[in-house]
Amino acid sequence: MYSEMLGNKYFLARNYESAAQNFQHILQSDPINKSIRKKLIICYTQTDQIQKAFENFYLLAKDDINFIMNTDIVADDCPCPELIAKYGNVLPYEYDSYDLKLMLAMLWLYCDAGKSLEFFKRITDENPDNSRIKEIVSLIEEKLKTTNQLTH
Repeated sequence: MYSEMLGNKYFLARNYESAAQNFQHILQSDPINKSIRKKLIICYTQTDQIQKAFENFYLLAKDDINFIMNTDIVADDCPCPELIAKYGNVLPYEYDSYDLKLMLAMLWLYCDAGKSLEFFKRITDENPDNSRIKEIVSLIEEKLKTTNQLTH
């Protein structure tokens, strides 16, 4: 039996595989559930499903990027700070890892939109034909400009 409560329990326990299974089931019956999609993105990044994570990230960002950017790390029990600390920045020998940069770009948006933007811009520089990444860059830049957080 799948449920949002069980998915949340797994998520809090950092059992991302089991949480993802529950959240996927919930999204089938409630595809506009932003809270579940937001957690599912994190689950996918931790279960080596980066493209699925990005598909969900893209949908949520296009719909309501503020929902990601306004994450309350404590109240939402968001694991992003610990995940970012775990993976850190891209090391020189990992510089060509598209998936690692994409994962960090997504995770950073939960904590620091400016840092997320840096990673998305790196990806855009290396993949200038990726229209979805360009859209995300534009969305983040627009939001940062409206909150006066964009520095150039």
